[in-house]
Amino acid sequence: MLTALTVVGIALAVTHTFVNGFHDAPNALALPVRFRALTPRVGLVFTALVNVAGVWTAGYLLTDWIIRGVPVPHDVVGSATIVCALVTTIGWNILTWWWGMPSSSTTALAGGLLGGLLGARAVDLGAEDPLTATALLEVVVPLILAPLAAYAAAWTLVPLLLHLLRHSEPDATTFRSRLALAIGAAAVAFGHGIHHGRRAAWIFATLLLCAGVPDPLAGPAPWLFLVVAAGLGAGTLFGAWRIAYTLSSRMVTIDPFRGAIAQGVAGSLLFLGGTLIPVPMSTSQTTAAAILGAGRQQRFHTVNTRVVRGILLVWALTVPACGVVSGTLLLALSPLL
Repeated sequence: MLTALTVVGIALAVTHTFVNGFHDAPNALALPVRFRALTPRVGLVFTALVNVAGVWTAGYLLTDWIIRGVPVPHDVVGSATIVCALVTTIGWNILTWWWGMPSSSTTALAGGLLGGLLGARAVDLGAEDPLTATALLEVVVPLILAPLAAYAAAWTLVPLLLHLLRHSEPDATTFRSRLALAIGAAAVAFGHGIHHGRRAAWIFATLLLCAGVPDPLAGPAPWLFLVVAAGLGAGTLFGAWRIAYTLSSRMVTIDPFRGAIAQGVAGSLLFLGGTLIPVPMSTSQTTAAAILGAGRQQRFHTVNTRVVRGILLVWALTVPACGVVSGTLLLALSPLL
């Protein structure tokens, strides 16, 4: 059973990495494409390459580049938990893509792992309580703190920069904003590569540890970085444009200047959260919150309240929904463990 779970888990991990890149590509591209800072084709290739660069940078330049939060046991129960969490996360990402909602893969995975571990504990397959402070941090930071910081920073920067540029020509401001949008796309994609490269590598490494294989991250593991980078890069090339439309047009009406501020805030927070302050962050929720914060700072009503409520509802349901589904799958699988 352990061998079968390991094989299925690795296949699901590759699929999850691909779907992650596909689902999260709009975070970097929605505004630059909307305001013609990048063409769709150039933008997809550009962000795919930067995603790959983020994975390799994390692997070779960051010493503590794996964020360990949820206490997954290194045995058959751990393999089953990861398999159930991956199935749930992949399904949730595809469902929210169909809805056009910028949901968080980070919190979906955390919710799936916690739900699976709670399900295992309910049938006496796990002794350790998964609801630790570190595990809860995996949920609280990307779900609440990072979006609030992004919203507040973008909302605060708009009037300050408007005052500094009040004498600039509109055409010059638009040109600079488009340039900033292109740079911001690189920053968001790079931060995405760091954060999700870490998470994907943790999944692969934990599956192998559960199967009794020595920790591949104990030494250089270029094959692992290659698999993760290829999965994220390939997924990014397919771009989930349904979500891009929500971010750039449905959620809030925004101009290139405010879009550039939002992109810069999101990219800066993701970079800091992946390097100097290594905490788990959601690319989707950080970017969406920054766009909403910049868009709210206008003299007229620009926010589509119905769409924003739908996005917030999806964010609130991500952890409990993924937890319940993953826990149910683990309970169904438990007689075979």
